[in-house]
Amino acid sequence: MKRDAHLITVPARAIDVGYANTKFTCGHKVARGVPLIHADLFPSITATLRAGAAFRHAPGTLGADGCISEIDGVPHFAGRGVEMHLKGLQPRHVMKDYCTSPSYLALMRGAMHYMLSDEGNPKEMTIQHLTVGLPLNTFEEYENHLRELVIGRHAVTSPDIEVGARHVTVLNASVMVQPLGALYYYGLTHKDFEMSGWNLVVDVGGGTIDFLAAYDKVPNYERSGAHPESMLACAYEVAKAINPELKNQYGVIQAIDLAIRDNRETVRIGGEDYEMARYKGAINEVLRRGYEAMLNTVGALNDFDNILVCGGGGAVFFEFLREHAPGLRRRLKMDGGSTFSNVRGFQVVADYAANEAYANG
Repeated sequence: MKRDAHLITVPARAIDVGYANTKFTCGHKVARGVPLIHADLFPSITATLRAGAAFRHAPGTLGADGCISEIDGVPHFAGRGVEMHLKGLQPRHVMKDYCTSPSYLALMRGAMHYMLSDEGNPKEMTIQHLTVGLPLNTFEEYENHLRELVIGRHAVTSPDIEVGARHVTVLNASVMVQPLGALYYYGLTHKDFEMSGWNLVVDVGGGTIDFLAAYDKVPNYERSGAHPESMLACAYEVAKAINPELKNQYGVIQAIDLAIRDNRETVRIGGEDYEMARYKGAINEVLRRGYEAMLNTVGALNDFDNILVCGGGGAVFFEFLREHAPGLRRRLKMDGGSTFSNVRGFQVVADYAANEAYANG
């Protein structure tokens, strides 16, 4: 790794922009003596700021926790403090062309902002190889577009005037189908996991449930696909059952989403606690549609030795499968850190690509 006060070069990093959260890596760390791939996240929603308006949040406050990207003349805020810049109504849509939107680019640069922060905020950072991901239902159409979007020099501006404008240059990039990252990472970290033979990866994200059939790490795209309803759809159904006007309120959907993912007994909305058990049927109906879509694409599950469930909603779908498809229990597997399985797998691929480039001069 090359560095000085203003310039740093890192070999490999990874970003996974999802519909609910944007995940990213900051390389390899050691925690309590254990080496790991450090990963973190922030919400996948951006706020458009008024052009020319003064930034109102002081450095160190929640509202300044993020970065500003100017895209087509419009400043976008992305980061953990985004809720301080949102209006009361903020619809979230699962769009097929998501990776072509200004919001996607702003989120990607938001991830770069936190990578820079992790390195002490150098003015310039060069990433030799960056791996990013796409859902299975958009991969073929948008792979080349996303790779071209990633490679190059990106302006990443902090609201903190002492940090200010910085730049990240990506020299090379690769695009993966999201569930493949989880398969790589799980195989690397679980020595008893046999990757040879047939494996099914079910990636339960915010906007889609992706299912990837792979034989000996090689995807079979004919048996793989994605269903455009997942955890956000579950949260919308709960919100609709409580009050249809709640669907486009970001804070409410966030609260419901967390309650579902964390299996909480209640969710508090407008000062009132609602029993989550009342909405289990509505949640299960969304998950059932995803399960049926998976079966329609994958076909019979008899030949899969392992069914790996991952993603931010992995624990929810894992329990759904245990309850509604008990015959699968013996083959079901889930990583305890399933939220970051994909992006950590992307980091593994980026490490390999960077090492290959170095070895070949």
